[in-house]
Amino acid sequence: MTPRELAESAERLLTDPVMKKVFVDIREGLVAKLETIPLSDTETQHEITLMLQLLRNFQGKLSKYMGDEVVARHRIKQDKFIESKREGLARAANKP
Repeated sequence: MTPRELAESAERLLTDPVMKKVFVDIREGLVAKLETIPLSDTETQHEITLMLQLLRNFQGKLSKYMGDEVVARHRIKQDKFIESKREGLARAANKP
């Protein structure tokens, strides 16, 4: 899968209304569990915290894939601009 395809797939997932709802529902469910478990149940607290972190990391990774593509496109655009300016300077230097 190319970086562009990866970025497009990630964007589809992050902007899909069903996926947005899934992320919200999972997070809200985990937070609700965290709020209701006994303070003495540190093992469950730890597990829920890890799940919340995993959910955040999952969303962050998808966002990173999108960002990587934006950076790559900008870099290509910048490289083309620099190359066109070099060619213009080279042509100007060769004129009498």
